[in-house]
Amino acid sequence: MKTLRSQMNDVEDQAAKILVEEQMQITTIQSLESDLTSAKSEIQKLKEETEQMMTAKGQLCSQILDKQRKVTSLESDCRTLTQTLELVHQERVSLSAKLVEKSIYYAKVAEDIDVKLQQLQGWLNRRKPSPDTVSV
Repeated sequence: MKTLRSQMNDVEDQAAKILVEEQMQITTIQSLESDLTSAKSEIQKLKEETEQMMTAKGQLCSQILDKQRKVTSLESDCRTLTQTLELVHQERVSLSAKLVEKSIYYAKVAEDIDVKLQQLQGWLNRRKPSPDTVSV
């Protein structure tokens, strides 16, 4: 009987140790499951943040492309306006030269007309009867 009692005590001790070990393993498993759930939650958050960053990156890239197109368009407009300004400047220089030529031409014509007028006045003055030669 003593042996049986001793064996039962040993079995009870063994069962208690197994229960403690089992409880420790259950606690460890629960802790690992909690850590796993937390890790999955963190992964989900990171995926969402990554998606948001990718969306923001896409929007920024789109804005950059729009601004690059605008810059290219403005540069093209600038080149066109520069060429137009150069053509206007050349036209102004050409017209200025033509105006100078016409001014010189009309000054010469005016001078010629003045000379002819003086010649005609001299001729008229020579042909005009003098008051002495007027007969009554």
